[in-house]
Amino acid sequence: MSAHVFKFDEGWDIPDAAIDEVYDVLARGELLPQWWKGVYLEAERLTPGETPQIGGKLRAKVRGFLPFTLNFVVEAVELERPRQVAVRTYGDLDGAWRATLTQRGDDVHVALLFEVRIDRPGMRFLAPLLRPLFALNHYWTTPRGERGLREYLEACRSDRDHRFDIGT
Repeated sequence: MSAHVFKFDEGWDIPDAAIDEVYDVLARGELLPQWWKGVYLEAERLTPGETPQIGGKLRAKVRGFLPFTLNFVVEAVELERPRQVAVRTYGDLDGAWRATLTQRGDDVHVALLFEVRIDRPGMRFLAPLLRPLFALNHYWTTPRGERGLREYLEACRSDRDHRFDIGT
């Protein structure tokens, strides 16, 4: 594997969640800055409409603990409600991301597969030397995503429950 190519196979466990609600968040890339806070700085929808769709695109800006940001376009390539969300990316990160969801009792398991190439010119050149740091940067971001998704879903449920309580 080339020094600028990375593959990460990971999983998140989202407690007390329904597979549909997890899918609904993951399929809407424009929500990324709301739940993957501090990592996804921006996610601007480029495709009209509010419903996730194959071919739908957004422009994303991300950062990790390393002192740089990455800019790329995310395009939905598979949306199989409620089981799978897959995208391709191009720009500073060129590759693919896939989330496969499984309901496990009251919890949802999200199997994640990231396969990316760092194509930003200066970073690609430094990849052989800095590969361990780039991987560590990824491992710094992913727990923030899992925790952020859990908190976002809890807040959505709380808002929904609160509105219901007020209306009765």
